[in-house]
Amino acid sequence: MSGTAMTREKIDAAAAARLAILASATFVYVTFEVFPVGLIQDIARSLDVSAGAVGLLISGYAVVAGIVTVPTVALASRVSRSTALVVSLLVLVAGEVLAAVATSFPMMVVSRVAAALTHGVLWSLIAPAAATLVPRERVGTATAAVFGGSTLAAIVGSPGTTLIGELIGWRATALVLAGVTVAVTFGLVWALGLRGGTARTAAEEGREPAVPATGQRRAYWPRVLFLCGVAVVLITAHFLSYTYFAVLTADITGTSGAVVVLLTVFGLAGAVGTWLVGRHNDTAPQRTAAVTIAVFAVGIGLLALAPALGGPVARSAAAAAAVALWGGAFAAAGPVFQTGVMRLAGQDADRASSLYVTGFQAGIAGGSVLGAALLGHSPLWLPVVSTLLVLLVLLAVLTRRPVPAVEPDE
Repeated sequence: MSGTAMTREKIDAAAAARLAILASATFVYVTFEVFPVGLIQDIARSLDVSAGAVGLLISGYAVVAGIVTVPTVALASRVSRSTALVVSLLVLVAGEVLAAVATSFPMMVVSRVAAALTHGVLWSLIAPAAATLVPRERVGTATAAVFGGSTLAAIVGSPGTTLIGELIGWRATALVLAGVTVAVTFGLVWALGLRGGTARTAAEEGREPAVPATGQRRAYWPRVLFLCGVAVVLITAHFLSYTYFAVLTADITGTSGAVVVLLTVFGLAGAVGTWLVGRHNDTAPQRTAAVTIAVFAVGIGLLALAPALGGPVARSAAAAAAVALWGGAFAAAGPVFQTGVMRLAGQDADRASSLYVTGFQAGIAGGSVLGAALLGHSPLWLPVVSTLLVLLVLLAVLTRRPVPAVEPDE
């Protein structure tokens, strides 16, 4: 198909509906991943443990997900991608129900481990699955749409479960979330269909990014690893500061009341960033990556400079602007790197995505640990070190140009 003909292809209504279902799957997964955040005190009192112990449910989730992603994705390759995705949601339902009936902290830990076991399967396969629903030159748009579910979880999912939990209790809220996940699972069956067999079907593979040409095939795995490594540094830089968002922003603005407002700004900016990257990631992926990381650096750098400004109004305004740039860029970075990994790996996209997801979880855990160490000295060190790491990523993106074009073999 010629490039002229390809540019005329659009994402039709049926494909858009299926992408919405896939985005809903990422929405429910991320909502449960961060479920303890807004209800941490209620859960701690109910299970008779400290708030710090409940906080470990989040970092522990990331560690488990990072360890098991590669082997579970390899196991999932024995069945069709659609089957693996549906099973991952069913395991999530089991984890949500177990959380609802947990009468002890160990039972709550088991519920989190259960969900973490298939976290990597869903995140490794969801973007490649989206790629099969759209024309090849729209893969970046489809990836951004699917990642929009995780952005929506930050805007609606986490605050929503917190609000519902305050009204009906955290256990009943976990059951509500399980019911939503069941509905999404049925939607996923419709969107992708359950296909048997031990290999990817022709329908699943037909529109995936092509395998690189012979001359490039030997080199694409080092490029995948390099791109994943760059992403790990960026995720570390993000979670180094984001994990302690409440402490950092309260220290800058001088009031804890600003935290909720700034979190809302972060989430809304993420929605804008996801929309923008969907418009440009297919036409100019390398430039999109460079602009995204540059905006990330400006945002987190401004947050580092905010405490040096004059009065509380100036500091609060600077913090709001910084959080908006940071939130928008971080939401855009995920689709940029995920799409780049898929394009480099071609029909090895599932395996490459599993490495990317593993790196993502390593970044979460590593950033949280490094942030905790820096927090003991001063909250200001968090955005300062984050900025240095993001600048390192920007240097790598500008000099090595690791993000591939839409069709590297043509």
